[in-house]
Amino acid sequence: MNKRLSTRRVLAGVTCTALAVGLVAACSDSTDEAEPDATGSAPAESGPTGDIRVLAVEGPETDSLAAHAAEFTDATGIGVTVDKVARDVWGQRKVAELAQDAGTYDVVFAGGGDDAQWLLRHAHARDLSQYLGDDVVGDLVNADLFTRDDGALVGVPQYYNFPVVLYRTDLFENPEEQAAFEAEYGRELAPPTTFDELVDVATFFNRPPEMYGTCLGGVDWSVFLDDTYFTYGQGANFGDLETGELTLDTPEQVASMEYIDALTSLSAPGWEALSFFDCDNQMAAGQIAIYQNWLYAWRTVGDQMDGNLGIAPPPGEQTHLGAMLATIPESAPNPDAAGAFVAWMTSDEFQLPQTEETGNLPVLASQQDSADFAAVLPELDMLKSVANRLTYLHTTWSGELSSGVSEALAKVLSGEMTAEQAAAWLQDEKFAGREAIE
Repeated sequence: MNKRLSTRRVLAGVTCTALAVGLVAACSDSTDEAEPDATGSAPAESGPTGDIRVLAVEGPETDSLAAHAAEFTDATGIGVTVDKVARDVWGQRKVAELAQDAGTYDVVFAGGGDDAQWLLRHAHARDLSQYLGDDVVGDLVNADLFTRDDGALVGVPQYYNFPVVLYRTDLFENPEEQAAFEAEYGRELAPPTTFDELVDVATFFNRPPEMYGTCLGGVDWSVFLDDTYFTYGQGANFGDLETGELTLDTPEQVASMEYIDALTSLSAPGWEALSFFDCDNQMAAGQIAIYQNWLYAWRTVGDQMDGNLGIAPPPGEQTHLGAMLATIPESAPNPDAAGAFVAWMTSDEFQLPQTEETGNLPVLASQQDSADFAAVLPELDMLKSVANRLTYLHTTWSGELSSGVSEALAKVLSGEMTAEQAAAWLQDEKFAGREAIE
């Protein structure tokens, strides 16, 4: 394992005293070791003190963070309280901390896929690079996505999570199925690399009522996430960062709605009331052949399928960045201790057990290239190939936008509007006069 976060290191001729977790606490212009005091002992190394409070969302990644925080406390003496709250409570509190300077929390986790533009442009957040050091910042995968125009790194991902394709290997590796698929489509039966191929595979395996081709959830937040998969996969987004304009009626947006319309017709009855968590259950029960879901499901569902679940990269050009971003509010009561916590969060000492427990991708390039991490995440090479394809929502008002897009999709799926009409309705009526960046 790479132990780059040691207790003492010399960088460019400057001796830096650091915590065991890697936070540079003090630097001098001399490369000499500290002089002993009158007792003959070297002075104790100093660093941040006090306790911190962390705001996070309920989930397995937060459980891992909270469980291992005790190890950080043992190493530093800094106590950690992790508030694991429901998403609606989290949404209110993160705004209070990062926009209204509430000053209750020292570390606030923001949603990487939905909050990043708001975080970059509007949040009252500290520059985290001062706590990590140049070596860790340079090692952080996609650091540029969380860096403001003034060079401040305002968010650090706890992990990387993103949509993947999950499919039944017992079907894909069946010689009879392979021959029948090749005869019908003129190509090998394999995990799809394009959305058209995904529709073909789902159509081929759609055999109701015993089995359905795929599963899409119809509840608002779930169907909106599907819409982002298809939109990002076509190299498009919901806003133009250069012009600040919304891009809700583009050909790519129309196509996204058409893909969702096609795939819901290949889903089991009742999909309108389901989410992707329900799709997990259908896959585990052998009721569907292939679906897209977040990386977490690879282990959650795979453990129930006796080795019959396969994983593949998501189709398309880009995909939805899933990560909780650690931020330190400007009004954090104990920012230096919070900085030590964020530095520890990126270290091998936490990233390795988190990777093993959750199956998510670690955040540093050195970790993604590490044999130790590959040993606990056999899919590491495939997953890290997706890391440079991650993107996020190009608007600053994700909640309102997601509700509107879900409403437009409902019009398409009910037959009230065509995909083209629904996209035009979003752009010209629902959000008329709005800007992507507000």
